[in-house]
Amino acid sequence: MIILKYLHLAIDLGASGGKVMAGNIQNDKLILSEVNRFSNSPVEINGISYWNILNLYNHIIDSIQIAQKNDQKILSLGIDSWGVDFGLLNENGYLINNPIHYRNMFKTNIMQEAIEKAGKKWIYEHSPTQFQPFNTLYQILAYQKYAPDFVKISKDLLMIPSLLNYFLTGKKTIDFTMATTTQIYNHRKRKWDEEIMKKFDIPDILPEIVPAGTKIGKIKKDVLNNNSNIDVILPASHDTGSAYAAIASDPSDTMFISLGTWCLTGAIVKEVPYNEELMENNLAAEGCLDGSFRILANVTGMWLIQGIIKSLNLTDTSDTYQKITDMAQNAKPFSSYINVDDPSLQNPQDMIQAIIQQSIKDNDTVLNETSQVIRTALEGIAFKVNEVKEKLSKILNIDFKRVHAVGGGTRNKLLCQLIADATGLTVLTGPIEGTAVGNLVSQLYALQFVKNFEEARNLIKRSFDFQIFEPKEHDIWKEVFASFQKQK
Repeated sequence: MIILKYLHLAIDLGASGGKVMAGNIQNDKLILSEVNRFSNSPVEINGISYWNILNLYNHIIDSIQIAQKNDQKILSLGIDSWGVDFGLLNENGYLINNPIHYRNMFKTNIMQEAIEKAGKKWIYEHSPTQFQPFNTLYQILAYQKYAPDFVKISKDLLMIPSLLNYFLTGKKTIDFTMATTTQIYNHRKRKWDEEIMKKFDIPDILPEIVPAGTKIGKIKKDVLNNNSNIDVILPASHDTGSAYAAIASDPSDTMFISLGTWCLTGAIVKEVPYNEELMENNLAAEGCLDGSFRILANVTGMWLIQGIIKSLNLTDTSDTYQKITDMAQNAKPFSSYINVDDPSLQNPQDMIQAIIQQSIKDNDTVLNETSQVIRTALEGIAFKVNEVKEKLSKILNIDFKRVHAVGGGTRNKLLCQLIADATGLTVLTGPIEGTAVGNLVSQLYALQFVKNFEEARNLIKRSFDFQIFEPKEHDIWKEVFASFQKQK
């Protein structure tokens, strides 16, 4: 293992776990090494799931101390996480309660109530992004309805990375990429939308928005006794923003995928077009490191496989994922079809049974084998990715030449091949640790170790190997998909 004397730490928090990667430029390449991994286990109390934010903070402190071994010096760190969720602080800076898990919002009707109050088109005109029941806007409205006292005593609302940065530095800011996930941000005016805040009686609790790749301060002296001279940087703090920052392909004709719990599938544009088809197809418009936007769909991804592993009472390890993939590889293709984004699959008690109940069967096959269920889940993801490709190509007038996927889900080579077959496009994958790479690139840009985004892309190209999956059975996929669509 290569030991770097000077480190930048990318702290990447996901819905099921966190990892900390150290990196720096050496011999004109970006070198990475793993520092720590830890679980992120929500706590359920009286039917409500909470994020254990203080435990995550302790893991971050532990990770910093691990990285400081071997006389290594940490120059900077950046934290990224999933979007939409937040913590509330009172006027004295006290955390009011643990942040609530976004999946709770599937149990409410808050988004529909907001749409009935303001109109879907009105909300979209002010914040042109996708409608999801868990968006920050609707979570605030849920607080107003179910815990109004919390809102009344709140002075600051901080998204997950911003909240943890506040614990480290005392600074309260949010970066552009995270702000775009809230459905309170006006993408055209590039600021919080005052009319949305007025319409829904949202108090003045939203933080200052800064560009991704902004240095916000040093770690406070009382946090780390042995080293507080660490620059804390807001990278593209939405993990998808960091993942997209790691994609080195030409953004003009590439469809991008960040493949993990979600299969976030989209294209990059300089400005968000005003197009009602974006709203009708519920496509997100989220920020990128360079100030551009990614137009994407939140396709359900490896969440399905995680759920299957849980249903089987298996340990969530790399060996288990390989076993699951092998089972799917040997299963009969096209046993069934599922809409992977169906609400019934978002938080079921038993994922296997939920897939069976939601599936469309042909005349000869019933999903009576676990291997068929797994295969159906993976094929369903690939089917949905192709649907998104067709929509994006039409709406944005882009003739896609390739798909470029990053993230841990790209380890599933079967899924990558299925996506190539479904879309009829060459699929490139890498880097696997895409989110961490994008986070590190954000830090290098903030500290001027890389001067611009083209230089950053070239650095990534030099530093990592990329796998290629060529389409093999696209015509068969088109025929099968058309058949399943007729049965819906």
